[in-house]
Amino acid sequence: MSAEWTEKEAAHLLSRATFFPGRDEVNAAVQLGKDETVRRLVAGESLTGRMFSPEPIGRITADGKALDQEQIVDQQTYWLYRMINTQAPLIEKMTLFWHGHFTTSYQKVREMPLIVRQNELLRSHALGSFRDLVREIGKDPAMMVYLDTNNSRKGKPNENYAREAMELFTLGIGNYTEEDVKEAARALTGWSYDKKTDQVNFNAKQHDGGTKTVLGHTGPLDADGFVEVLFEQQALPRWVARKLLTWFAAAEPSDEWVSGLAAVFAKSFHIGDTLRSLFLSDAFYAPELRGSLVKSPAEYVAGIAKALELPVARGYAQALRKMGQELYLPPNVAGWRGGTAWLTTTNLLARCQFAEAAVKRLNQGHFSAKDYMLEASASPQQWVKRFGLNVGVRELGEQTSAVLANYADETFIHAAQKTNGMRGLLQLVLISPEAQMK
Repeated sequence: MSAEWTEKEAAHLLSRATFFPGRDEVNAAVQLGKDETVRRLVAGESLTGRMFSPEPIGRITADGKALDQEQIVDQQTYWLYRMINTQAPLIEKMTLFWHGHFTTSYQKVREMPLIVRQNELLRSHALGSFRDLVREIGKDPAMMVYLDTNNSRKGKPNENYAREAMELFTLGIGNYTEEDVKEAARALTGWSYDKKTDQVNFNAKQHDGGTKTVLGHTGPLDADGFVEVLFEQQALPRWVARKLLTWFAAAEPSDEWVSGLAAVFAKSFHIGDTLRSLFLSDAFYAPELRGSLVKSPAEYVAGIAKALELPVARGYAQALRKMGQELYLPPNVAGWRGGTAWLTTTNLLARCQFAEAAVKRLNQGHFSAKDYMLEASASPQQWVKRFGLNVGVRELGEQTSAVLANYADETFIHAAQKTNGMRGLLQLVLISPEAQMK
């Protein structure tokens, strides 16, 4: 029997597949039904009918000044602008996912246009063929510079990309040998990126055309041949399925769940089809999974900015850095650890500071809008529930609700001037334990 489809299920899906489960989006999802909601998310279609086409970076103003495409903090801000405003949120969410999977850092590449080009590559393949994405990312200029295939040639193959392609991108540790790395590196020789012409080139003279044996396959393998060998490995669909499950569904998915989703993925290696299957499954909507994953800093910041309808600011990118996530500057080739690693004392303090700063930017009119006003007879608990709903925190625990209700009762419910107390309540909702989760 299929799981029911109510506001709770719709909000759970949108908390995972988008950056903010807003009231309008959740209501639209309930009306559309589960099948159509999932179809639109995977297709990159708006749930509400609203449209969004991102302006070029130079037309976006933050803090009274246009963003500069050459400055990394401005590019970080621009990507957050897209996360906040997109009407195709699953595509943007998967672009962020792939950025942490096929990791590349500006710290080494040092060419902002190449980093942005890779970001667009990830976005264009976000929900498409994983085989195509693996094939293309190996010849992406930023990746070539980051993992040194740009300097890999016959007789002197560089092993960095060959290793990470198996360890981090497709198979996982334990599913290849050091000899596989050495042989695969030979297959990847001959490719280079020419900065002067801005072209990726293949030089047959620099390619090792000899026989190699990689993962049990022997032949004159080249880069595309190496990719084909990867996709014949049983470990590949399990590796990708587990990463998708831990990103969207459960911190520790069961082996049975991993195997089931891997079987779906292995049919076509299509990301969108795989996520459609996941989002339509009853298992995804198990009550114990709601609010069980930690929001990444990008999700936390984009969600608050969208909920409060704040203008774009460079401070968003700076806040992410303090929370432990700098877009385009992951800590290492493995990307961000995620999960509870986002909740260190320092990172939590940064979240609290961001929430405080965000709420301070709201004018008095924000709190007199209909979404923030209740009848005089409304209870403290009703005020707390309303404020939580406004910022996408739909399920507050008993202890949190009690503390916040007491605060509301003591500060503004019985007061003539309510704004300061309402501002304080909103801030407390945003720094609550439940607001850190999705």
